Amino acid sequence: MATEEAEPPEGFTTVEQPGNNDSDDYDTDWIDRPEVGDLVQGNLLAIKPDRGEYDSTVLEIKLTQPYGDHDEGDLVAMWSTQGIDAALDEAGSPRGEELAVWCDETYDLDGDEVRNFELAVKEA
Repeated sequence: MATEEAEPPEGFTTVEQPGNNDSDDYDTDWIDRPEVGDLVQGNLLAIKPDRGEYDSTVLEIKLTQPYGDHDEGDLVAMWSTQGIDAALDEAGSPRGEELAVWCDETYDLDGDEVRNFELAVKEA
């Protein structure tokens, strides 16, 4: 028994797919991780591991509060850290949920100033 080729439902228009989506070229604006006293707050849209020169994680976020030069509703990308990644894993990788990332302190590590980040997920 031959099957018929599927077609879009009546009233639908087929959308052409964009080019290759596997690159590291993001449509979002890049932001720096927060400094002490700063807070990035928004809905986590994507967690993209193994990106860039150091195979780090990239977080794509739709801001729910202004951050730096960016307004509420802007789409931003931010490099994660091992600590942020661990907190996301502990929270069950809360894609789609609202989260906040902030720097609560800095400390000296072998002569370099290192920022410590905290992560919170909005309660449902």
